[in-house]
Amino acid sequence: RMIYKARFAEYRGILYLFPSRSDVTDFSKGRIDPLINDNPESIGKWIRDTDAANIKRIWNCFLYLRGMRARAGLKSVPIDFVIFDELDESPAENVQMALERMSHSEHRQSLKLSNPTLPDFGIDKEFQQTDQRFWLLKCPACGEYTCMEETFPDCLLETSSGVIRACIKCRHELNPSIGEWVAKYPGVTDRRGYSYSQLFSHYVDPGEILHQYRTTNNLTDFFNLKIGK
Repeated sequence: RMIYKARFAEYRGILYLFPSRSDVTDFSKGRIDPLINDNPESIGKWIRDTDAANIKRIWNCFLYLRGMRARAGLKSVPIDFVIFDELDESPAENVQMALERMSHSEHRQSLKLSNPTLPDFGIDKEFQQTDQRFWLLKCPACGEYTCMEETFPDCLLETSSGVIRACIKCRHELNPSIGEWVAKYPGVTDRRGYSYSQLFSHYVDPGEILHQYRTTNNLTDFFNLKIGK
């Protein structure tokens, strides 16, 4: 989204923020540089003369990658779009300062990403102000929709062949790819929010999640990182 907006949205600047400065270098070298190098005929052609780890010019837009701890890095950069990566790890006062960089923008778009930590704080507080979209799995047997985050651990069923994702109504096995994003508060139209969890990931065994839930010594981290709550 960041690279697409830089190329096609006529933005002047995009600010991508991380909790620390070291995260900036890791992200730039590990995620952005490979995208540029692997796509020389498209993204590679959009990169202009400025190409450092913390600043890149994509078409006519400057992309600034900064750490959130230092306030100096949040000043004097006019932007139209700001992205907060791991919002809950960032100082609250610096979040507001970063948003102020869009004061003269006609676009003013922000994207906030994070694992949640505490109720009514950080990303959880922001999510509560959105339409709150959850991925609901549709049962192929009875047609019922199951929200796995709201029904955990009942949405996981132990069978003779292993643990499955189960319809909360008829207990038929669910496919995590068959479902739809449903807003809990569809009347909220100015802020869109998505709740992600490992419960509907194809790369995480539901049996592993259930086992960790039953054996963990740290339920707080389990719900934050596995369930997204």
